[in-house]
Amino acid sequence: MTSPLPGTTLSDNEQAALVYTLSDCFARRPTLESVAPGLVRDMLESEYPSLGERLAHAALIEPESCRDEVEYRVVTLVHLLIERFLGEGKLLCPAGSYLTLYPGAEHPQKLSLSVATLDTLLNEWAPLLPQAYKQALVDFWSTPSAEGVAPWQQLSEFFAEQLRQACAALSGDELGTVQAVLDYPDLKERQVRFGTDCAQAYIPIIDTRVKGPEPLHVQALVMSRWVGERQIVLLYTLFGGIEAFDSTQALESSLGVTLGGQEADFRSYSPDHHVFDALTVTLLIRQLEAIDAIRPGDYRDPEALEQQLRELTGLQALFGAFRSGHEAKLGRLRDLLPEDLRKASAADRTLYGRYVVALAAVYRRHAGKAFLDGIPDVASFAGASLQASLLEIYPQAATVSVSDISVTLTRVANPPLEMVDSASDVRYQTQTRDYVALALKNLAAFPLGASAQIRYQGQASPSWMTYEVLRTAVSDADIGRSYPELLRQKLQRDPVERARQEGLFSDYLRVLLPMLALELRFKRQLTETARLYVEAVVTQDNGVHQVRGQSLVVRPLAFLAQPQATADRVRTMFVIGPRATDQGPQVLCRPGSDVLLREFSSLNDLLTAIQAPGALQQSVLDGLDSTRRPIYDQGGFKEPHVIRVTPLDMDLPAIPAPASLDITELSGAFGAALFAATVEALIIQAEAVAVSDAEDRWNRFADLGWALFNLLAPFATGPLAEVGLLVQLMSSLKAFADPNASEPWAAFADVLLSLAVVLVYHRRPFNEPARTSVPVVPPIGNAVLKDPAIKVTSQLVFAWTRPDRQFTASELVRLESFKLLLDDSPGSLLESGEWKGLYQHDKLFYARVEGAWFRVSRRLDGVVIINDRHPARQGPWLRRDSSGLWRLDRGLRLLGGVGELSVRAAKKLKSLERKGRDLLATLPALLADAERTAKVVHSPLDIQHILETKAQPFEEVIQELRGLTRGLTQSPRTLIAELEEAASILANEGLNLRISLTRKALPTVTAIRFLREQEQITIRKLGGRRAIPGGKKPDFLEEYEIRDRQGRPLWYAHFHYDTASKPLAEYGKAHLKTLQQRHLGISFQSAQEAAGVNITPIWRGPIDAETAATLFLPLSG
Repeated sequence: MTSPLPGTTLSDNEQAALVYTLSDCFARRPTLESVAPGLVRDMLESEYPSLGERLAHAALIEPESCRDEVEYRVVTLVHLLIERFLGEGKLLCPAGSYLTLYPGAEHPQKLSLSVATLDTLLNEWAPLLPQAYKQALVDFWSTPSAEGVAPWQQLSEFFAEQLRQACAALSGDELGTVQAVLDYPDLKERQVRFGTDCAQAYIPIIDTRVKGPEPLHVQALVMSRWVGERQIVLLYTLFGGIEAFDSTQALESSLGVTLGGQEADFRSYSPDHHVFDALTVTLLIRQLEAIDAIRPGDYRDPEALEQQLRELTGLQALFGAFRSGHEAKLGRLRDLLPEDLRKASAADRTLYGRYVVALAAVYRRHAGKAFLDGIPDVASFAGASLQASLLEIYPQAATVSVSDISVTLTRVANPPLEMVDSASDVRYQTQTRDYVALALKNLAAFPLGASAQIRYQGQASPSWMTYEVLRTAVSDADIGRSYPELLRQKLQRDPVERARQEGLFSDYLRVLLPMLALELRFKRQLTETARLYVEAVVTQDNGVHQVRGQSLVVRPLAFLAQPQATADRVRTMFVIGPRATDQGPQVLCRPGSDVLLREFSSLNDLLTAIQAPGALQQSVLDGLDSTRRPIYDQGGFKEPHVIRVTPLDMDLPAIPAPASLDITELSGAFGAALFAATVEALIIQAEAVAVSDAEDRWNRFADLGWALFNLLAPFATGPLAEVGLLVQLMSSLKAFADPNASEPWAAFADVLLSLAVVLVYHRRPFNEPARTSVPVVPPIGNAVLKDPAIKVTSQLVFAWTRPDRQFTASELVRLESFKLLLDDSPGSLLESGEWKGLYQHDKLFYARVEGAWFRVSRRLDGVVIINDRHPARQGPWLRRDSSGLWRLDRGLRLLGGVGELSVRAAKKLKSLERKGRDLLATLPALLADAERTAKVVHSPLDIQHILETKAQPFEEVIQELRGLTRGLTQSPRTLIAELEEAASILANEGLNLRISLTRKALPTVTAIRFLREQEQITIRKLGGRRAIPGGKKPDFLEEYEIRDRQGRPLWYAHFHYDTASKPLAEYGKAHLKTLQQRHLGISFQSAQEAAGVNITPIWRGPIDAETAATLFLPLSG
């Protein structure tokens, strides 16, 4: 195993800066919650095409019985869609459930869509969720930011710039190898410059064969070159720097050691275009593959799936290094994370990590110093004061450590009244305490005449170390007076020291108070809104703060005992909340308290909580001025202890109204006010002799001072309370600091930065399989495989995709091969529809792009340039801009891979399936309408044309479904079969109706030909030629019978001749007659005329010569 080359790795500070720079760039990547609404909109769009984006807000309203009232449960369709993807079963909704687009309205408007139909839609659309998420992820990677650069382009340039900085430490052939790749990232350009034996660059791919999604391995770049007989092989990762190997085989062996016992394959991807673009986009491709491997049943709830997606789509693969030492360090730090941080979302961990970075910066800026720097804690001060007092009395005390002195006091435990009764037995109480701790209670802890035993270092004390000597030293030291005096001098009187202490206080406060608020949000003790309020008042400038549309203010906690009274302020307590007094939340800030930040829904709720006896009320009482405290003690918040009289009766005091909160706003900065109040509280608490008793005085002083100190200076030793997650980590984190560092504070700041990196770089190490263990396998073989590195390259198109950069040499060569040598347009311009702006000639399509002509292919995913001679060869994709011109689409594009559909195609499939089912639902109505129409059409052919037109949408949907799903498992074969049957029914019904109407109509040659083609009739000759009497001229008739399929006569054909022997083809007249008028002729009409009655029209449908020769005359031969 090798080590990174000196000077090529990043410092802890640089690593943290890099991690959070990239995290900023990728913080906007999509989530399930951001993708699902669009899918809900698409799901409902076919039902409600005019409602647009509002469909994304659809929700299901379910009634719930609650005693005498009915309450309603609101479930968004976004939630139902995700739940259905995870395997949730059929909707079981109570009666009265309905859909609405306005779930927050007082009376939500109902949608007509039934719950049963919704259930069907959820089943159809939920499987599309991963593909929709993938599409959203690709869109995010390729969408330019406000600066005009897409994230993947930014990452590509970032990777190249980091490599450029790392290679500055190289020299000779190694530097030349890296520099060639940096200067000519396109392989063909590099070969033109340096020849075919130039530096090669490829991306190593590790396949671990672990089933299911897993956090991705390290994204790395390998650069190699032969210099004579020596092979240069360099491996680069962002955190691991540059490592050199003697050969490709040595690199593979090293990776085999790194991967340990995992069964894995090592492959390489050698791009022939821009290598840093490829390095970046392969990361995206691996993310898409990991998403493909997700199995919905493995996740207990949407939050677990969301967390997995955040890890899979993060940049963890960039932040690692192949070297196990780096991974091991990050792994040990990760193992230290408290449960609250482990369970936190990626966004919350990132935010907490930012605070850790800021804390490390403050710690480094102040060289490890924090608030109360240079001021000893009370125990240290007491020890030093007692040591000095003893030294003044006895010089022998110079070698004595007062912390090793213990005092055992034996006192009478009986109360004084018991001692009056001589019959009572005397009871004694023995207690052993540390001398310094006992001294903090002042002389009250050293009663005169007490029986005392003194021990030093656990043994009998020196003869001079008597109880009286120790008691005198306590009296002389007068810690209860001298320590508050020290605080007053350092924190109030000395302007230079006060300013220094206030700077330390404020700098740490700006980081740690928001950090603590975030921790409380983790524990659900603060809402996100309350957290933002706390963050705003300590990080934004003075004045009114704005958060989520609310104007925020800070109010010192104060009470009005009666109207127009002077407000009674509570030391070190403030209320953070909206300026509007009826709004919330309101956050009570109590530095020095066990619960530093506490949220209330309103100021009234805060007052109610203080009025109730308990810890909160007691802490407020302790913070009041001692002269004002009795007004509020003993129920005084509800009924202040003030004397008031009424003018009606001077003897009866009026019952005072409850105390109210003063709403006066803080003037000036919150940090400065908190510092001043804290200092005042520290001093007053130390000076207060009669807060309750002497013992309680010091306990409360220690609680107040050190609880505050622990928050603001968690790195110091002392009686640390468990305030904050970071405090819990302190002792463990110190073990990571370099013990030999010349500046220990700087070393510890680096540890904090590494912790911040871990909070973002939250992934399993290489030797920890994602789900199940795998057997140990031999090291990876030596062959560097040149197989395709990615399984979904056909899905993600990223060649031709740099709008901010000119085409590379290889891209220009490929693009030139697609151009057509045309002077004029190759077809007619399409002026409307989806393909507006393209040119069409027969079935071929063309586009004019930047003055050049290209043949294009229309796909479900858009329009793509293809080679005119070899249409299978594909070039860049096109997009139509706002002016209607087609241009090269130089963004990333996710297409459907082998055996699956792209998101766009999948949505199209769902739309087509819905359209197909809708068409099937119209079939009965179409058939019924055809029956009615058949009675009024002009000709039988019209009804057939009408039903063929009705069948055309069925045929179109069938063709689209087949074209969309050809060769795919998603093909809706049953639906296609049903549509085919429906189209056939319509066509057959049209034909049958035409046949029926044709048979009922007067006979024509067209009808005869049609019915004979449909095998509906047969024609036969009836007897021989016979004479027809009664005419003016000789008339001989040959008759043909036209029969239906059942053999029943339908029509007749009459051929007339002027002689009995005239050849068949030399007939004089030929016509068709109906069954009813078979025997009617001129003699019949003449008789009607002679009788003076209406003459009956006789139908004689003419028979043309061709029809006669083909259908009738041959039957006479």
